[in-house]
Amino acid sequence: MFKALSMAATFVICLAAAALAQSGPITVTDVWARASNVSTGAVYMTIANSGAADDKLVAARSPVANQVQMHVEIDDNGIMKMRQLHAIDVTANGKATLAPGSKHLMLIGLKHHLKEGQTFPMTLTFEKAGKIEVIVAVKKAGSMGGMKM
Repeated sequence: MFKALSMAATFVICLAAAALAQSGPITVTDVWARASNVSTGAVYMTIANSGAADDKLVAARSPVANQVQMHVEIDDNGIMKMRQLHAIDVTANGKATLAPGSKHLMLIGLKHHLKEGQTFPMTLTFEKAGKIEVIVAVKKAGSMGGMKM
């Protein structure tokens, strides 16, 4: 019984640490994905930069997908289109919000469906801050995360 409680406590501590991943002035919070029954998915988050210098997210990877790309959704004369980005800027003393209908990380070639309640790891690589490990929480399909509709 003690071993089970100890393991549960360790798991909760790991999730709490991953929920607020940080490397120097870069802090990553609210990392989540929608449940998905197809071969793609999207990850959303808030990236804050408390430093005096701009930084940028230049890459991401996760063992749950063959590839992770940075994307943005744009309105092209009333037609929503997705475009790949080479980086996501995080200005000094600013933040970048990755949210549905905007910038996001696209999971391509999912190795299994994303199910509500699951978590998975992701490594974010920043130009200056380097690598930051985060845990992605999977929310129900159609979720808007903590966003108000």
